[in-house]
Amino acid sequence: MTDSLAPSSEPASTPAHLLFVDDEANILKTLKRLFRSADYVVHLAEGGAEGLQVLAEHAIDVVISDMRMPKMDGAEFLTQVAERWPGTVRILLTGYADLESTVAAVNKGRIYCYCSKPWEDHELKMLVNNGIEQKRLRDERQHLFAIIHQQNEGLKALNGHLEEKIEQRTGQLRLSLQKIDQAHAALKRQYTDAVKVFAKIIEMRPGIKSGHSKYIAENARDVAQRMGLEPEQVKDVLYAGLLLQIGKMSLSDDLLQQPLHLLSSHDKRHYQHHAEEGSKLLRGIEQLKNASELILHQYQRYDGTGTPCGLKGDDIPLGARILAVIRDYICYLDGDITGMAMSVEQAKSRLLLRENSDYDPAVVDSFLALLAEADDKRPVIDISWTQLQPGMEAAEIIFNDVLYLKNTVLTETQIENILDMRLNCKSMLLRIRV
Repeated sequence: MTDSLAPSSEPASTPAHLLFVDDEANILKTLKRLFRSADYVVHLAEGGAEGLQVLAEHAIDVVISDMRMPKMDGAEFLTQVAERWPGTVRILLTGYADLESTVAAVNKGRIYCYCSKPWEDHELKMLVNNGIEQKRLRDERQHLFAIIHQQNEGLKALNGHLEEKIEQRTGQLRLSLQKIDQAHAALKRQYTDAVKVFAKIIEMRPGIKSGHSKYIAENARDVAQRMGLEPEQVKDVLYAGLLLQIGKMSLSDDLLQQPLHLLSSHDKRHYQHHAEEGSKLLRGIEQLKNASELILHQYQRYDGTGTPCGLKGDDIPLGARILAVIRDYICYLDGDITGMAMSVEQAKSRLLLRENSDYDPAVVDSFLALLAEADDKRPVIDISWTQLQPGMEAAEIIFNDVLYLKNTVLTETQIENILDMRLNCKSMLLRIRV
């Protein structure tokens, strides 16, 4: 019997299934009374073997097992649960004298937490509820990622008229973002991590610059802090940087794959319209409302000749002015704007040259000061394996926390080896020097 990997679609209001395992019937009765509520469905087992049978017959959310039991102790029982039902949250009840056994259970059974016997009712209920919440968050995130993966696969297969593609893609994205918004209250502190993951998924689509969003977001956050923005405003800048490219999901493959410097005036206006599309997609999410405004105004120019509404100077939100400087800086480095890759000094000179026309001089000065503190090294960005190309300079390539390549210009053969190794590793980090 193996744990199902299918995304959960159960609403948060569905009662959680709890399994209590203890060889003492009186303790099981006490636990059942303690968790007698519409929020729980309680299952009882008087030993490890009986507990495994219950798990085979019911979808259990949380298992709470005693440590000392005849025939099969709690450590052995929870180890089998971890192997066969890894998605089930595991909690151990243990006495103070069982320290050595408890350590074994933690190592082998990979338990979520343990509670000392005799327990305090409020503490035990809190541990169980926290375990339930963690499982539901994990299931919801898995569900959202499955939806997004399905969308990306669908996007590759889409053909026909551009307007039909845009309508389908934006509709799917709105659905995903609505799901993310609904999950926000539950994700709490994990919200920023979820946005970062979503940004990486967006960048897996060919034609969208991989690694740029993270670089822009983190440097924009640092500049925003230097310029005295409030913490909530700094967070808005960070979110806007991470999701700066989300509107590009509505662009055609042909338009995405053309370098910016080769676009006609018409295509360039169409390309820059992604800022409005991205803003519309995020505007309905309360936590991203301010970030959506920064994304909308990313192509405003300091002299008032930008798009979409020709804002000028300080009328342009400061966060948008910051994002524009850092976005163009990294695009100057990789040659996407001018058609020629620039050195750090050349890119800095271009920013200074375009002060008061494209960029806010105060933002340029603050960003250049930040670069100076980093010794003006060329940026290193994390990219997706889908965007590896021969000729890229790998700063670091790490598989399962082990360094594979460092400071190497990638060849086609090396990329093929990397893609083969990807299939058999648990974690991979590709850090490329721009």
